[in-house]
Amino acid sequence: MGQTGRRTIRHSRIRCRNCGIREGVRYCPGLNATICPVCCKRLRPGLSACSSCKYYTYTLARSKDYPEPDPKFFKGWISDSEKAGLVMLALGFEKPDKRLKSIFFLLDFWKVGMKDCFVDVDITKEEFDQRFSIMAERPAKNIDIKDARPLIKRALYISNSVGAPIPWDYQRWRYILGDMNSVPDPVGSLYKCARCGAELPDPIVETIKKHALSEDINFYMVCRKCAGEFED
Repeated sequence: MGQTGRRTIRHSRIRCRNCGIREGVRYCPGLNATICPVCCKRLRPGLSACSSCKYYTYTLARSKDYPEPDPKFFKGWISDSEKAGLVMLALGFEKPDKRLKSIFFLLDFWKVGMKDCFVDVDITKEEFDQRFSIMAERPAKNIDIKDARPLIKRALYISNSVGAPIPWDYQRWRYILGDMNSVPDPVGSLYKCARCGAELPDPIVETIKKHALSEDINFYMVCRKCAGEFED
């Protein structure tokens, strides 16, 4: 005789497209993807499609809180390459399960600013260190979040000044960095002397800005003092 009764079917949860946890239970028309309730709460009403989303219109009358602890800064790495103009930066934030959300940057202070950014929402602490070591391919040192934020702000300032696109991952995940609006804007010239870090004259800065988006042009601009040392 066949077995009677019903067999229980276990449904696996879908990963949230925004943060990666297995709590993807809401379809987001703004992202055209399934996301978790926490990200749904965080994103609305910032997306253009929120006004037509059933979850947003429902919470206009009734809201439910889905608390999530603030990310705890774990560790930061920065490549020892400031004199080359290109800097690799990695910041890790510890989750309740002791794994990390990590954000990686390629910052170009001589040309386009924030050249690249990507995020890994679920990585071990060992993998975080190994990945940065492989990406940097040069000596590196630790950096605290309070020292990393001004570098990111400066790169953004350059990107916005020359019209370079801001990486999607940064726009989606910048909240884990804290309040970037509280970080003061960079002072002085947009670009600095490649040799000593001094201010550059406006004509030189404007020349760099004019050609910053040209992939086949690279710059090594120095101040008048350093230029005189080269002549000597």
